[in-house]
Amino acid sequence: MRQSLWVLVALVGLAGCAPVPIPVWQPAPFSQWYPQANETRPATVEPVWFPDPPVETHLSKLRGNGRYLVAASSFTTWSNVHAYMADGIAFWRNERFDDRQALSGESFDNNSLVAAHRYLPLPSFVLVTNLDNGVETIVRVNDRGPFRAEGLIDLSRAAAMKLGFGNARSRPVRIKLLDTMNPNYVLETNYMYGRDTALDVVNRLKAINLGHLNVMVIPHQYENRYRVRISPFGTLTDANYVVDWLSINLQLTSTLLKE
Repeated sequence: MRQSLWVLVALVGLAGCAPVPIPVWQPAPFSQWYPQANETRPATVEPVWFPDPPVETHLSKLRGNGRYLVAASSFTTWSNVHAYMADGIAFWRNERFDDRQALSGESFDNNSLVAAHRYLPLPSFVLVTNLDNGVETIVRVNDRGPFRAEGLIDLSRAAAMKLGFGNARSRPVRIKLLDTMNPNYVLETNYMYGRDTALDVVNRLKAINLGHLNVMVIPHQYENRYRVRISPFGTLTDANYVVDWLSINLQLTSTLLKE
């Protein structure tokens, strides 16, 4: 397989200053480490649903930006990046990374859609496409890596499951920086009688991967009635998935609201 890497980067320099060149990392050729086209690669599997994180812009920068050192190598992260796209190889992190602290200072939650990249600002949001099956997911970049020559991005276990990686430790992917904030969605069930009934709904929701979503039980102002609120959904598709799940499995109707 030929190496495929294409990058589009827009950099806005500070007023009165010349643009700062962005280092473009070149991975090792696919042929050096990835099976050739005539060889059998591990089959993709049915993707596992996880809710995409809401895309946020104009965020406060976290730790891990600027210059940082890994072993004897020095890296300088990008700033003011508004467009970036690349093809390369994604690896996913196993249980050794469960709840490990990311370079940003946050936890690298292997059960949420997070990722690591050498140069993108922390945090950033990228759309990842598995080039073996066309499945997409959004991930929140909150750590640095990968630091092996052939890697473009490190994904959480949840992201690999959503992309249908199966038994493969790596897959060819396309990543695209997202720089536009979409509306978030809130799901509220209809009222139900009794707090215990609402808590039972919350417990049964554990059957699906809620990831970053918050689940709250909201009481009626006067009566012994409660509803369950789930938010924030980053996409309408994810919100409708949970609406359908509640309807099919718990016979509950729900309302979607834009935040």
